[in-house]
Amino acid sequence: MHIISYRGPGMGGGVSPSLSRLEASANGESSWWFLSGDREVCARFSASAEEKIGSMAKEIVDGHYRFCNEFLWPIMHDLSEYATYDEDHRSSYEKFNRIFARKISRYTSATNFFVQDYQLALMPLQLRRLCNADTAVFWHIPWPKSVPQEFLEPIIDITKSMLSAQHVGFHTAEYAENFLRFVEKHVPGFQTFPDRLTICRDSVKTYTPYVHPFFNGKIEVYPAQTRNQTQVLVAPLGLDVSYWQNLAADTKQPNPLTGLIKTDYVLSVDRADYTKGVIPRLKAIAHFFDFHPEMKGKVTFAQVCGKSRMNIEAFAKYYWECRSLVNAVNAQHATDDWEPVVDVPGPLNSAELAVLYRDASVMLVNPVRDGLNLTAKEFVACQSYNPGTLALSPNAGVFEELGAWSVKVNPKAPLEMSASIYHALMMSEDERTACARRMTTRLHANPLNLWVDTFTELLGTQESASGFVNSFPMSAAL
Repeated sequence: MHIISYRGPGMGGGVSPSLSRLEASANGESSWWFLSGDREVCARFSASAEEKIGSMAKEIVDGHYRFCNEFLWPIMHDLSEYATYDEDHRSSYEKFNRIFARKISRYTSATNFFVQDYQLALMPLQLRRLCNADTAVFWHIPWPKSVPQEFLEPIIDITKSMLSAQHVGFHTAEYAENFLRFVEKHVPGFQTFPDRLTICRDSVKTYTPYVHPFFNGKIEVYPAQTRNQTQVLVAPLGLDVSYWQNLAADTKQPNPLTGLIKTDYVLSVDRADYTKGVIPRLKAIAHFFDFHPEMKGKVTFAQVCGKSRMNIEAFAKYYWECRSLVNAVNAQHATDDWEPVVDVPGPLNSAELAVLYRDASVMLVNPVRDGLNLTAKEFVACQSYNPGTLALSPNAGVFEELGAWSVKVNPKAPLEMSASIYHALMMSEDERTACARRMTTRLHANPLNLWVDTFTELLGTQESASGFVNSFPMSAAL
């Protein structure tokens, strides 16, 4: 398995551990290519120590970062009102992908790669041109329902590159359908077959011009080897359920909230990102205590909500709006010995998070738009005796798997959300136990190793991959 990702081993969140499992599945015949530090391109071979293979110019890395976070992030989350487009940043994004691909092609003879996420969306086309490589792309964030007309061109370019890959994976059927619809509407030269989750290239003979650097601009033209189709997959990232269950069962691990609160608590674990719905949640908490003053001093809202991308204006502004609202809610509803909203000090490791999940009365996951949201799965895995309730937004990708047994929350309507929170707190133990059991069964039906095995086999022999693709795409979502 040859993995390409923006960040490498040991990074926080659910993606890096999942990629580590992909790496381990190669049985010692692996490579992992990533950006380390500010601008070092690194590789790790067979899970050994990382090696530096080159560096990127700072202005390219910075421009790439801003294009990803100021433009692609909001567009892909259907939040174009936050999007800022800059032609120079787009150019840096293209250069970043091109240089990264060139360094990889010069350093390895590998011809199949797993490409992780939107930061590297131009990689499939670059690798096909440079080393005729097969690629599988996994798109970890949503694919939008629509893209405003003024932003179509760069998204079309990204889509064309993704269609150079043999496989493109998404967390949910909705994102896959959005992608197919986008190709059908905006990308000429391709035919979509939604019933087979397949996109086929029109039969057009193409050539790739190549200017050799040692021949003074002499142009040699070679016929390009084109793949005729791209298979779209629905493959929601699974969870290592046993890992989280074992952490939650550790009675020696103290709860990070010990000494901070003395009540039952509603837990949220996210960051100050406008996609996460933090401001609507805080407004809902204020409404909750307006309508249920008897709950003051009996329940606390605990938030793990750190800063995010503070060098990007939209994120910095959102963070400070969140802080201002926390202070306002506490000022309005606090008593002498109790505050309604408590920040959980971090950073927290997995063992500490597991205990927080285990002891929570409610887990409130209310993104405005979210690719998947592994915290919801982690919470469910950590429940056992007298389980808590999952309150979940339908706009989280994980809703397709767990929504049927959660309390539905509307992330855009704080009044409705406050009522849902109260309902979640009032559920009987029998009902909570039944829901937790059904959700745990669903987690076991889609474990992390299924996701790992999917892409390991797809990037294996063509014969085995072909059989696997035809049978898998929708199975994880059923």
